[in-house]
Amino acid sequence: MIDLGSDISIRAGQAARQRSNIAPGLLPIRAASLKDSSHLVDTSGSVSFAPGQVTLGELSGAGDSANYEGHIWVHTEVSNLSGTYRPRFLSPVYAPESTRTRDGLQTWKFPAASAQTGLELITGTGGAATLGTFQAYQMDDILSRPAYVIVAGGQSLMECSHNAYGIDPAHDFWPGPRCLCVPGYSYAGFGTTRGALHAMHAPLLFKSQSSGVSPAIAFAQELMPFVPESHNLVIVCAAYSATTLVGSDGDWNPAGSGQNVDAYQNAVDLIADTMAALPAGSEIKAWLWAQGQGDLSPTMDVAYPAAFAAMRNAMESDTGSGQVPWMLFGPPPDATSIHTDLFVETFANMDQDSGHATAQPMAHTVAHPPGYMEDAAHVTAWGSRVMGKLVARRFIEEGYL
Repeated sequence: MIDLGSDISIRAGQAARQRSNIAPGLLPIRAASLKDSSHLVDTSGSVSFAPGQVTLGELSGAGDSANYEGHIWVHTEVSNLSGTYRPRFLSPVYAPESTRTRDGLQTWKFPAASAQTGLELITGTGGAATLGTFQAYQMDDILSRPAYVIVAGGQSLMECSHNAYGIDPAHDFWPGPRCLCVPGYSYAGFGTTRGALHAMHAPLLFKSQSSGVSPAIAFAQELMPFVPESHNLVIVCAAYSATTLVGSDGDWNPAGSGQNVDAYQNAVDLIADTMAALPAGSEIKAWLWAQGQGDLSPTMDVAYPAAFAAMRNAMESDTGSGQVPWMLFGPPPDATSIHTDLFVETFANMDQDSGHATAQPMAHTVAHPPGYMEDAAHVTAWGSRVMGKLVARRFIEEGYL
């Protein structure tokens, strides 16, 4: 296994890991991590406190008494959830949306607040929850900054809708309010709206409701320290599982007629929505590309590079990005397809520095290490985290930020 340093290694103490990964916001880290819950002075119903968590019973709530102004995003990490829960302002009482029924990492987006006193998390009828993180962010200044846009494309190894299970708040966290995503799927359970800015944390929602850990998350975490304070980082969730590129029926072929033929147009439309929503000065900096399992064949080494070049040229033209780097995720070398070796070789040859006839300008292939397989073709959540960080490090080494 690859050692990527203490930021991805197993560290002692779940609470300590959570505290170290909570981004600074309006609440001090000890308060946001609930290591110190003395600020939660407004409680109702059944509420119990322990270091690092607050347990809420049915129709219960715990909140602070601070004053909030402007666009507030509230980030929570909830476990042991039954029923529903939501945050709300205490006075005047206001909830940004009704309820959610899924635990894990969540971000709630409040509209502009004016002299709102207190912020509370409450459970509904039949509800109960263990609250482990409760942080608030003032987003007005953040959302006014231009963004470096990274498009995450390809298929299941990027989307992770049916693989890479095991979301862990200690690793798949939101690295801060300047790190955002644009979902490709609207889902009330996560509070996401297709084409609208959202917090970047697992699971990222691509073309379908996702449940796994995309490598784009670790990529963004690794990249954020290199993004200047003047800018945000935005991941566009444009991947589409079970799609092909090669041939007239290729789903990523700009002129294709495949079953999921809107894979290409879906990405173009999503990028257009993203750029329209972002402040002036925002720019597409790169593509992340994890695709090819649907195009395995004995002639992949000839057919795939040509199809990729045609798709890339059309995409850069249709999105107005001009030529940008494409970071190619090398396929898992221990996948079981008989064409795996050729798949690995094809992607390696497409690297701009390979010297091969099929090398692509500004394409950079990052080899996938062995040992992370979840099934015959897909990698585990840990494998996604490793690849995301490895690709980010290659991107940084190439000087693209």
